[in-house]
Amino acid sequence: MRSLIPSIFSKDDMRTALQSRLDTMFDDLSNDWWTNWPEARLAQARNFPAIDVKENDESFEIKAELPDMDEKDIQVSVVGNYLNIKGEKNLEQEKDDKGYHLKERSFGAFHRRIALGFAPDIDDIHAKYVKGVLAIQIPKPAEVRNAAQQIKVDYQD
Repeated sequence: MRSLIPSIFSKDDMRTALQSRLDTMFDDLSNDWWTNWPEARLAQARNFPAIDVKENDESFEIKAELPDMDEKDIQVSVVGNYLNIKGEKNLEQEKDDKGYHLKERSFGAFHRRIALGFAPDIDDIHAKYVKGVLAIQIPKPAEVRNAAQQIKVDYQD
């Protein structure tokens, strides 16, 4: 019971308890940082490119950050109810004997698959790539736009 309420015994017990808790907090922080750092980098790579998906009554708008990519390296397709964004970002070879370079930019193939909930008409989809951002506008079919129906909820006390 004494360890649960250190402040009622003495100032030394309170300082010891506080120091112990701070030590534990910093140990946990440093352990998480070093043990989870590779996983965090992998998770970030799995979520490349970063995307925003916005929905309204009429359409979906998807934006993907694809900086420094060429049009020929980006593929957008629809398979069933899914929008696929694929591509490959190639590594630029740099030769510099003068010093150290830190490279944190991602390179390699990527694939993002976004569930739409309906099969869109491919002829109505508009995509454009401007200043490193791929913007895709996907109109909802009429049957999907009108499909939402309110359900009456009975409230009981």
